Amino acid sequence: MHGNECVDCQIWKKKGYTPNHIAIFRYEGFMKEYFSHYKFMGDYYLRKIFQEDIADALNPLLKKGYTLVPVPLSEERFAERGFNQVEGLLEGLPYQNIFGKKDIEKQSSKTRKERLNQENPFFIKQNVELSRKIVIVDDIYTTGSTIYKMVQLLQKTHVEEIVTFSLAR
Repeated sequence: MHGNECVDCQIWKKKGYTPNHIAIFRYEGFMKEYFSHYKFMGDYYLRKIFQEDIADALNPLLKKGYTLVPVPLSEERFAERGFNQVEGLLEGLPYQNIFGKKDIEKQSSKTRKERLNQENPFFIKQNVELSRKIVIVDDIYTTGSTIYKMVQLLQKTHVEEIVTFSLAR
C-alpha cells in the first residue's frame, strides 16, 4: 500500500487506467474455503450464500445505469465445472454477457508473473450492444490481471465508465 492506494492500483494507473474496484470480503480463511467448495468442488448451491451481500453492493450501481458484466468462462472450463461461478453469484440480478474467452491454462495454476504477462484471452462478442457504464464482475480478485484485460478491451470502445467488482480480494 502507498497511502490509500494498493500496489495493483498504482500499476494500473501507470498503464493509463484509474481503477475503481469494489470488493466485499478479503480472500482469506473462510472465503478460501468457501471458494474451494463452490468453485473447485462444484457445490453450486453455495452461490446463494452471498447473494444478498452482492445485491446490496451492486444495486446502487444498477440504479445509476450501470450494466453488470460477468467474467466469462472458456467453453472448456464451463464443460469441466458445469456452471459459470460468477453468473451463479449474480443470480437474481440483471447482467449482460458481452465477453467471450479463449481456452487457456487455468489461472489458478499460474504464478502471479505468468498471469500478468499472458496475452489477452478475452474478446468482445460480435453484435452486442455496449452500455456506456459497465461493472465487470468477478468472483475473486487476485492479481487484477483478469479484470484489467477486460478493461483494456472496453477502453477501445465507447464505454465511458468502468467499475470492477469482486466478492473477495
